[in-house]
Amino acid sequence: MLVRNLVIAVMHLVIAAALAAVAATCVQSILGEALHAARAETLQTYIRMRGEREQAVFDRAQTFILAAETAFVRRLETLGDEEVEAEFDRFFPPYGDGTRRSAPALFQGVDLDGGDHAYGIGAFLGDGEAMTLEERRRYLAGLHVVRTVGEAWLQQFSSLYYFTPDRRMVMFAPGREDRLEFYRFEAPADFPLQADEDPRLFSRETNPDGVMQCTQLSRFVYRDAGERSATACRKPVLKGNVLLGAFGTSMMMNDHLARALEEPPAGGVNLMLGRDHQVIARGRPAAQDNTVRVDPAALAGYLADDPRPRGIVRAEALGQMIAFSRVAGPDWYFVSVVPLADIEASVSERTRQVFLIVFFAALVVSALASLVWHYLPALRLPGQTAARTDAAPE
Repeated sequence: MLVRNLVIAVMHLVIAAALAAVAATCVQSILGEALHAARAETLQTYIRMRGEREQAVFDRAQTFILAAETAFVRRLETLGDEEVEAEFDRFFPPYGDGTRRSAPALFQGVDLDGGDHAYGIGAFLGDGEAMTLEERRRYLAGLHVVRTVGEAWLQQFSSLYYFTPDRRMVMFAPGREDRLEFYRFEAPADFPLQADEDPRLFSRETNPDGVMQCTQLSRFVYRDAGERSATACRKPVLKGNVLLGAFGTSMMMNDHLARALEEPPAGGVNLMLGRDHQVIARGRPAAQDNTVRVDPAALAGYLADDPRPRGIVRAEALGQMIAFSRVAGPDWYFVSVVPLADIEASVSERTRQVFLIVFFAALVVSALASLVWHYLPALRLPGQTAARTDAAPE
């Protein structure tokens, strides 16, 4: 009898444990997916709003540069040879070393014909003495475009410049702390004005549609030390297959990046990654006592294989959920990383609770069923009672 009771008790325990395990597994799966889906939906809304905000900065830069391009094409068509001959030497006199530089008055301020006024302009024209009439026409048109369009947008962008791949550039930047003196006076005649990313901008292979591109963070050319915190957005001007030059604007990104990384999602951290997936800037975690571990190489692996402009990635191996939005122009990534540890902990706790509740409930039900079976024969079905009576020994 004792052995029989022990066997029955073990069977009750096994059945209760099996029922509890099934219930806990279902809760773990359903609750886990529900919490992850809710987190992903929240992050999707967050990354859409923040991504659009970051993209807006470069969309405005593109509108600015397109306005300059339109004005340039129109101005180029109206500049006659006589006007070019009359004005070019006045605004870009020979500097005595084979280059031409902007006249000092163009930065200090000079009255123009028709009651107009020019200021804040500096230029460096490498091999300026060898410029053809058409090249002079383009730079005279570029001069008038950077001063008019640049001034009209001055509240939003601090500079506008026209340049060509042959070491020539004219810039409107009245607020520059160096007063553009590097280009106007200090740069040597053989100064290599080309930027490292110029080939990528001008090549028909890397930029076949002539779209605006922004450089990686760098210093201004007149600085040889300090933080790399400026980006230049440039767009080539094409007439058919003929390159007429390019317009660009430079932007200091310190304040922008600081604002971009503020207010991360709950428990997470915001980052800005470059086109090569290197970390450009990292914000503070949402909670001061929370340190979110970020593996740039792992992030790069997830982003490199994802063609979407915006999305959510559940990185199980990292225990994180990654939200990203590509920023066209500089080809950056605005990224939010949120750990999933809180979800896993919540699911584990609920699973444990469900297991214990179902386990003990099953034991109670099983025990009650045994009591009914053994001590309340009157409640048994008639057939079962008769069977037990017939089977009793004489």
